Amino acid sequence: VVSTQSTGDDIDPAPEWSAAVFGTELDAVNFWMGDGRAITSLHKDPYENVYSVIRGSKTFTLFPPCDRFHLRYGNYTVSRYSENGHLIPQDGTVPWIEVNQRNPLCGADSALHPVVVTVCPGETLYLPSYWFHHVTQSHSTIAVNYWYDIDYGPAYGLFRMYDELARAKGF
Repeated sequence: VVSTQSTGDDIDPAPEWSAAVFGTELDAVNFWMGDGRAITSLHKDPYENVYSVIRGSKTFTLFPPCDRFHLRYGNYTVSRYSENGHLIPQDGTVPWIEVNQRNPLCGADSALHPVVVTVCPGETLYLPSYWFHHVTQSHSTIAVNYWYDIDYGPAYGLFRMYDELARAKGF
């Protein structure tokens, strides 16, 4: 059991250095709490992401934007969970990366370039915008991340180029 008071003392309102580094004010703060069953699918975020762990640990498998050429998207039925945990299909589809969440395409013969990082209590990870990431965590993990809007400059243009070329090749 975690005391709200002690956890609140562990959370920065926003890292002092980040607004100056990114040239923009904080856009959002997200609070994460869960156990080893909480796993994110492989995805990317359109934000500069500063991720801090307070308790437990989180393991990030990161793929640079240039790996977009090897990440296959599929179209999956939009669904939601019912209150009793059953998946209920909805109208429409959503593009999603076809990756087994517990084994994200990192075999010896893979063309991907994963970087695996475990973030422990008191540590912070900078996750650049548009880097693909798959996240697992230990038991009783508490974390917070800070999102900063991106600069739609050359790096964004480069990612869009990777994305369009990958789509043209059927990925």
